[in-house]
Amino acid sequence: MSSPSAETVTNHLHTLKIDPDGDGFCPFSQNADASGFAPPTPTETGLELPSSSSPPYSDDEVSTPKQCPIITTQEIDPLLIRKSLEARMAYLTDFLDFGLDDAIAISDVAPFVHSVIPGMVDGMYAKLFEFDITKKVFMQRNEGFDGELPKTLEDLTLDSPQIVFRKVFMKSWARRVLTADYTSDKTWVYMNKVGLMHTGVSPFKHQRALGIPPLNVPYRDCALMLGWVQQVLQSSILSVPESKISFEKKLTAVNAINKVIWIQNDLFSRHYIKDE
Repeated sequence: MSSPSAETVTNHLHTLKIDPDGDGFCPFSQNADASGFAPPTPTETGLELPSSSSPPYSDDEVSTPKQCPIITTQEIDPLLIRKSLEARMAYLTDFLDFGLDDAIAISDVAPFVHSVIPGMVDGMYAKLFEFDITKKVFMQRNEGFDGELPKTLEDLTLDSPQIVFRKVFMKSWARRVLTADYTSDKTWVYMNKVGLMHTGVSPFKHQRALGIPPLNVPYRDCALMLGWVQQVLQSSILSVPESKISFEKKLTAVNAINKVIWIQNDLFSRHYIKDE
């Protein structure tokens, strides 16, 4: 049997009142392929199948017209989610489908991944030292650090007191990603402060009172750092032996971690991008 002609396919689409180039084209048809094209059924095209072949469509599929799912569109106030952390988190978690199952998946895998945190943090700072624009950031005095600073970029090493100090904070953040109570607003408040503290504005009252200068890191580098961390956490989760945790659970945990990293990324970007 020859394939249906382009004219036959076009007529089929018009019969269903579907414009493949228009907004009304439904990509969710049960028979649609990856491109969104749903091939015509034998009844719709008038083509006959050889008598020895079993029809690929049941009677119900031929007689029942395919329909797109009904989607309820939520109304989101752009100004509100810009100003209200609570409203923003409701939008982010809803959009990413982040929920209790994700929190449980992270909690289940955390005991097997904790041990990689020190090496991950060391590797992250080694990566930041590979480029002068990311290394120069640590020539500034970071908030909370009152030790001696190197005089030149060449003097700054991975063992410099301020780098050792920063690693403590980074390890704390990584552990919190794995152990946080994602049902508590306090987790998102903390992650929001992590984003804000890198912009040159201190979110902590005691630091402002003591006159401790905050970090000032370009958003570009914050986003790259999160991408690097995401890779390490993904690899660490997937490398856990299946005798300890099933592949399905590992995959669920990877997806959950990805959502958390992208939420943290947004809680950086909202303080940098003013015209979102």
